[in-house]
Amino acid sequence: MQIRLTVSVPRGGQAAAGHAGGARTCDVLVTAPAGTALSAVASGLAAAVAGGSETSGPVVLYAGGERLDAQRRILGEPPLVDGAVLALQSPGDDGPADAGAEPQLHIVAGPDSGGVHLLHGGRIGVGRSAEADVPLDDPDVSRLHCAVTVGEDGRVTVADLGSTNGTALDGRAVGERPVPLRPGALLRIGESTLRLTAPGSLPVPLPTAPDGEGRLRIPARPPGTYPPDEETDETGGTGGTGGTGGESSYTALPETAVYDGAPAVLEPEPSGAGARRKGGIGAWARRFKAAPEPDGGELSAAPGPEAAPPARPVPETWPDPAAVLLTALGPGPRLWERDSGHPESLVLRLGTADREGLPSVPVTVGLREAGSLGIAGPRPRLTGAARWAVAQLAALHSPAGLEIVLISADRSRAAEARRADWAWLGWLPQVRPAHGQDCRLLLAYDRDQAAARTAELTRRLDDGPLGPGWPSADRTALASAAGQYEGPRTVVIVDGDPGSAALRETAARLAGAGWSAGIHLIVLAETPAASPAAPVAAVYETACAASLPFRECGAVGMLSGDVATGLRVLRTSGGLPAGQGTLAVVDAVSAAWAERFARALAPLRTEENDDGSGGSGGRAAALPRSSRLLDELGLARATPASLMARWAAAGEVPAPVAVLGSGPHGPLAVDLAAEGPHLLIEGPPGSGRTELLRSVAASLAAAGRPDRLGLLLVDGAGGGERGAGLAACTDLPHVTDHLVASDPVRMRTFAQSLGAELKRRAELLEGTDFAGWHAVGRSGGGQRTAGRVVGPRSPSAGEQGGTAAVGSRTAAARAAQTGLQGGRGDLESPPSSTLRLRPGGRTRPAPTPGPLPRLVVLVDDFDALVAPALGSTGRPSAGSVVRALEAVARDGERLGVHLVAASARPDRTADTALARSGGLRAVLDQPPAQAGPDAPLPGRGRLGRPDGRVVEFQGGRVTGRIPRTATLRPTVVPLEWERMGDPPTRRPVRELGNGPTDLALLASALERAAGSVDAAPLPPLAPVPS
Repeated sequence: MQIRLTVSVPRGGQAAAGHAGGARTCDVLVTAPAGTALSAVASGLAAAVAGGSETSGPVVLYAGGERLDAQRRILGEPPLVDGAVLALQSPGDDGPADAGAEPQLHIVAGPDSGGVHLLHGGRIGVGRSAEADVPLDDPDVSRLHCAVTVGEDGRVTVADLGSTNGTALDGRAVGERPVPLRPGALLRIGESTLRLTAPGSLPVPLPTAPDGEGRLRIPARPPGTYPPDEETDETGGTGGTGGTGGESSYTALPETAVYDGAPAVLEPEPSGAGARRKGGIGAWARRFKAAPEPDGGELSAAPGPEAAPPARPVPETWPDPAAVLLTALGPGPRLWERDSGHPESLVLRLGTADREGLPSVPVTVGLREAGSLGIAGPRPRLTGAARWAVAQLAALHSPAGLEIVLISADRSRAAEARRADWAWLGWLPQVRPAHGQDCRLLLAYDRDQAAARTAELTRRLDDGPLGPGWPSADRTALASAAGQYEGPRTVVIVDGDPGSAALRETAARLAGAGWSAGIHLIVLAETPAASPAAPVAAVYETACAASLPFRECGAVGMLSGDVATGLRVLRTSGGLPAGQGTLAVVDAVSAAWAERFARALAPLRTEENDDGSGGSGGRAAALPRSSRLLDELGLARATPASLMARWAAAGEVPAPVAVLGSGPHGPLAVDLAAEGPHLLIEGPPGSGRTELLRSVAASLAAAGRPDRLGLLLVDGAGGGERGAGLAACTDLPHVTDHLVASDPVRMRTFAQSLGAELKRRAELLEGTDFAGWHAVGRSGGGQRTAGRVVGPRSPSAGEQGGTAAVGSRTAAARAAQTGLQGGRGDLESPPSSTLRLRPGGRTRPAPTPGPLPRLVVLVDDFDALVAPALGSTGRPSAGSVVRALEAVARDGERLGVHLVAASARPDRTADTALARSGGLRAVLDQPPAQAGPDAPLPGRGRLGRPDGRVVEFQGGRVTGRIPRTATLRPTVVPLEWERMGDPPTRRPVRELGNGPTDLALLASALERAAGSVDAAPLPPLAPVPS
């Protein structure tokens, strides 16, 4: 487990050695086994912030104002998660108060936007001075500009304090007499816009679940679902305007609107099924529709009690910086809402403008249409605008669909200054390499790192639809390829000169053609602000000279005005600005805002990031030589907490998702229910078939509780080296039966029991399929079955010996099931193991039937069962087992039973129902005769899907000993952000010669997790009585 923390000595606390005032912070990387107590690294954290020197006295750590018990607090559990800030020896700043208890003042637009200020009562001064209660870094704001007052009755008023540029409320002047400030109203001071938010108007945060390894899991958003539409959302400006269920209420902007930067005025469409209501400027129009004051007049003083209640706030399609910050801190329901099919995907809000009498209408640019975006202006304001552009991308697009790359290698600026500008970026989950890039973070602070990042991107374009000829493709071909691209996106921030001449040329080609493969550049160029003395055309040429890729951008934003708070957004054509563009007020955020925002996102992950899908898209990476299954599952150190979090996210009926190993896009997973229903693995001896079967069993067990998913193991070779392959999996609590095909009696009993189970399920489902049966049960529209479910007769001790024992837990499970059935009463034992349905007894109500568990049958050496060798001890009963497995292959999909089989002789199994089913098929490669140091280990193969797609993968290994690094003492290492773009140090992974295997580690964690959630394992298949 690795988590990143920041340790600080607050002012007024004990200073670190050599640092007067104690205002020192240090970012550290903590490496420790899961479950490590804070006490194990406390001294290391103190030494890191002290610059490596020893500290005297006991180490006391605080998370905000809370003192942490070093013995009881566990690394990886809240608050000790990725991105957390710890204070040494004295309390730090308290975390945010209850955001819904008090009214809030949001800074929603302007050069210092994004602030969220709680109004506790009394008079609150707003101005440019540091002494103001709400300070604003806006040159057009007076030192003490206006005062917002919260009365004892909860009413909020605002009054101007004799400011130079005046105060306006919804476009009307405010004088020195207080006037009411209603929730949702826009208060304009200087170039900044503020909005009052009423108590209790913020949306309900998303639920989070710690995984015990420093991450917080949030529910994955189903594709095509967007936030509630604006007619029903009560979020006070932080909600969305999209519908659910595939219908969208977002405005489809025309191309001119995208380039001109502001939403066009669109006529409303007819209502009805499938109709889309327009948003954009209409939302602002509806907000001010009922304003009684005439335009241009001064607002009257505060009204009496008979004043009308304020209008309900309208959520916005393009959230403001304050809403984005609250989305990250919540986390709010709009977090990562924009997938590739979202109509506002990659649309950036750059600023606001007054349109047709409406204040603060967002000015937007769509990267999918523009390709790349250039921003030019003076450095402080330029960096603030760039922070806001990147932050909104990170808040609205998930790491599975967007990665962010930084190239800041301009030697004309000091390295320390460049690191200070972008240090916050390293906390974002989108900068982690997820597609095989050879680095720890997608950052480039020197030319070598920049060359590596650009080479990774050009390889992706070489593999794209245009091939190696993409640099010479014309605009039409690029637009056609961009329109067909459906994979994840990459946004590259190029800050200044990329470096060498080769890097300049490569970055320019990426800016012009990268959008054809989902690569979009945001190019920053430091120039003077546009003004009458420095026309836009001249500033544009200066920007192109400062950064060569700037000329290839399809849209540019030029900071303008005496203090660079204006922004002129233009489209380009032929490398020159086109038209007059749109003049707006720039939105920019501070470095402190960006740091707080990025740390809030650092620990967040969605379940889809770790289900083995590895994200979507068409980008490929080289396969590793070997693959550790627990790493692919995101369970480097499997803990009960992380497994329980997975099971909780999987729901009542978990999907049978099996992770095969490492694929070109990350972990390669197959959903047997959605893609199968069965999987056939073929490969010659030594290719890793058995190990792949073990990995399938282990990953299935990690995906669902043992009372919701059962595993049946069959070793088909009947003993010896080949027949003992799946015995290592019997420690998994999900395993109910393990058959070794060497005893004809046991084989016949297993076949009869499996056939009876299929018959039982067919009668129970009553003509429906497995998914439909559970859907009826969840809908509450009726009973799952017409009568009572009568349990099978409990087998005798002799009958239980018909199958191999899988541990003492089966007896407990059998006893638990018998206990649940209760006494005899009106339940009569049937003469067979098939469940009988009959009308319920009148003496007591029938218990509500629980979910029907899935079963997965895993068969090793399937070919040895189909064509057993002469003299094989299991040959007399092999046919009965094969017939039972054939029944699973034919009818298992409807009954919730899946078959995963491995075969060394595909010619022997070609005529089986499993081979003819056309489902999933994995073909493993012949191992090389002489394996070199770079040759892949056994397990390299290709997965064929039913739709014809073929994916190469390296099978995950699960029976290897745990790495030695997992048992080392915890370490604390200072983070060097400028070196995060280097290739990671590669040390040979050495296994513990006498330590437990990964499979044993996982089995133990599964047993403890099952006990914690009271998930009793399924009983073995009930034998059919003679």
